[in-house]
Amino acid sequence: MRPRLSFLLLALALFALGGVLSWPRPATAPTSAPKRTGPVPEMGVVVAARDIDYCAPRTPCGPGSRTDTIFYVRVRGGEAVGVAVPRDLYSPLVGGKINAAYGRGGPELLKRAVEEATGLVAERHLIFTLEGVARVVDAVGGVEVYLDRPMRYVDRAANLYIDFPAGRLHLSGEEAVKYMRFRHDALGDYARLDRIKAVATQVAQKAQDPRVWPALAAALREVWRELDTDLSLEEVLGYLPYARGLQVALATLPTREGAGTYLYVDEAHRGELLAALFGGPPLAPPPGLPVRLRGDAGLIAWGRAFLEREGVEVRTEEAEVARSAVYATDPAAGRYYAGLFHLPVIAPHRPLAEVVVELGPDLLH
Repeated sequence: MRPRLSFLLLALALFALGGVLSWPRPATAPTSAPKRTGPVPEMGVVVAARDIDYCAPRTPCGPGSRTDTIFYVRVRGGEAVGVAVPRDLYSPLVGGKINAAYGRGGPELLKRAVEEATGLVAERHLIFTLEGVARVVDAVGGVEVYLDRPMRYVDRAANLYIDFPAGRLHLSGEEAVKYMRFRHDALGDYARLDRIKAVATQVAQKAQDPRVWPALAAALREVWRELDTDLSLEEVLGYLPYARGLQVALATLPTREGAGTYLYVDEAHRGELLAALFGGPPLAPPPGLPVRLRGDAGLIAWGRAFLEREGVEVRTEEAEVARSAVYATDPAAGRYYAGLFHLPVIAPHRPLAEVVVELGPDLLH
């Protein structure tokens, strides 16, 4: 019997990944972060992306010291649950905005600042450059987005030119980075974080396709040279059996506005959000929130029939959908429907009075 192509690709990808993770790296101080023990591997990771420093207008000097994109991600077996931390959040530990933590005290200060903001334990860190993010996006074949209106912005000093038309778009890695950096709309940085969450979930989904594993491993070999991380080969390999079927849930840390441009943790709502995200398995019965299905007419009919068998009444809306996902500001309800459809769940900053299940053409592939 001939081996299945997916197994051959998996073997090739694992071989390449082993080479990636064993690639020589600059010597760093030994880490002493605790390892969680149990039947399923689990760890909390601070994932961030460094901006770009400029020596002069249009003259980049390399990766910068600020981390304007910061996530706390808890990976437990086949589930990754993440919380985006706004860049303008005030950190008492840093004595300023949290995006300055990395520049002032390296990854250890950043981890401690994220722990201070979220109340969650961060054992490891994974700091990307923007070029590395672009390589990973390209390795999975790019991402799809849908814009209600054109996205345009010019920053000549930073050599940043964004000019995307409205409609359905397929973005390369470089274009996806521009899309995620844009924050010149009504919701500012909150909308930027929502765009980052949408791209991150797409990459996580596409990375489960065995056909992209060789390209992804090759990209990671290049990215690995630029990474700042204390993850070990042993730890990474422990999660490989769970790579296929990974369930992803992403939300944004609740904040309130303060003096100047500072944001502060909204303590009242932080506990509710984290309990819903990290407090246990998804709800068993259908949550009480109304549900709206968006997408192609054929997919909506299928989704409606599926939910009605579960005893859930839905509203429907034919619309252009870039990529399938569940959107809900109630993470518990979102996780329930994400589990039903095997889709990622994204909690947007803008409040939703319902659960929105978007069914896109990617479901047909």
